[in-house]
Amino acid sequence: MGDVSPAKDSEKPSRWSYQGKTNSFRYAIIGALAVELALVAGLIFFPHSQPAKKKPPEVISVKMVHLPPPPPPPKPKVKPIPHPPKPVKLPVPVVHRPAPLPVKPPSPPTPPPPKPVVKVPPPVKTPPPPPPPPPAPVYSGVGAYGDGARSVVRGNVHVSAIIKRLGLTGTVVIGFKLAPSGGKAYDVHVVSGSDNPLLRKAAIKAVQDSTFPPFTSHMPPRALSFTVPIDIS
Repeated sequence: MGDVSPAKDSEKPSRWSYQGKTNSFRYAIIGALAVELALVAGLIFFPHSQPAKKKPPEVISVKMVHLPPPPPPPKPKVKPIPHPPKPVKLPVPVVHRPAPLPVKPPSPPTPPPPKPVVKVPPPVKTPPPPPPPPPAPVYSGVGAYGDGARSVVRGNVHVSAIIKRLGLTGTVVIGFKLAPSGGKAYDVHVVSGSDNPLLRKAAIKAVQDSTFPPFTSHMPPRALSFTVPIDIS
């Protein structure tokens, strides 16, 4: 009940208390003045012959009115803590998904094409290989004939006076061919050896001047090539 209008109730006691104090003081002063006026009037209106009776002094009691203490100031009204607003749930949008398309059943696998039939031709009969040729006959007389031909050539080497005067020496290898009948050599040429033209000329002349015997029975019946190293000093 006291909390209905705290502001107005708090203002009234302070104003009334002040007015009450002022009225009490005012009444006390008026009372004192009235007493004094009464005394003065008595002195004036009563005869002077009569001795004035001394009256005991009147005691004026002034009663002090103790005003009640002012009520305590109202407690500040505690404002309630506002509660945070409740979160507003937004409506979840409804997503209309398209209806799934009907799934087509997988088509059966295509059978692999048939493998072509490869006709294997009949095996060709190859003729038997020819028999290997007979081994070449071994002619053991070629080496011995070559040694004899070299001896014939070395016996026909003639050192000219110019070679001796110049003091030239060297070895020249001469190649040549002989027919089975022997006789003179042909296709005479320098294979290797000294580069001096005088020595080469003397070696070639020694082969050309030589006469060779016919091949033996242990030699092939065809022309053969020979090489002869000729030392000229």
